[in-house]
Amino acid sequence: MGGPVAQRIEHLPPKQGVARSTRAGPTHRPVPFMDIPFSPNTGDGTHCLQAALKMALAVHMPGRSFTYEELDVISMKLPGLWTWPTAAMLWMMREGLSLKLIEEFDYRLFAERGEEYILERFGPEVGRAQIENSDIAREVEIARSFVEVAPIEVRAPGISDITREIDLGAVVVCNINSAALMGVAGYAGHFVVVCDVVGDLVTLHDPGLPPRPGLVVSTEEFEKAWAYPEGRDKNLLSIARAG
Repeated sequence: MGGPVAQRIEHLPPKQGVARSTRAGPTHRPVPFMDIPFSPNTGDGTHCLQAALKMALAVHMPGRSFTYEELDVISMKLPGLWTWPTAAMLWMMREGLSLKLIEEFDYRLFAERGEEYILERFGPEVGRAQIENSDIAREVEIARSFVEVAPIEVRAPGISDITREIDLGAVVVCNINSAALMGVAGYAGHFVVVCDVVGDLVTLHDPGLPPRPGLVVSTEEFEKAWAYPEGRDKNLLSIARAG
């Protein structure tokens, strides 16, 4: 899920595209807190999930390098359409990564009812955008496999969930409304990597378009884009090494 929305936002780019936290993490952290190499979206603006995956895999599978073509296969991306995270999550679980998905979305109901559930759950604006930019029939088929093994906590996540997962060494990926983040009208589902939360500031790797490594926004701005159209629509994907 993702689409290009362009408007300039002030940000603080880290050196060499790596975001580094300023918080002190627990001593058992499996990776430095938090070094995440940045990867930008591709020119068509529909590879925000693949860019987020590329960042997460660079942290947790550092011995392997993934091209966007390989990530398209892993995530079962279709040309010109948004990508749901379910196929990529199934692949990562098969590769031995530890995942957690926190969101108030019933994949079983989606597998049973498809578009009807999407519209009921998200309303006409977001629901229509998801349907028009997705192959819902195929996503339903993937969901039927996904629900059998999905590591889901069915509830709306909060900022405390993000900080907890980062403290445990996970790379946190959230789907937001990029239009809301930029203060413009409309909806564009978009994946970002949350690098850190310090006080009332959130540091993101935003694949774009335009790409914004180390983007710093207030928690209020982030929450407005994350909780769109309402608080129960927030989601969090945690990607970590097993054990």
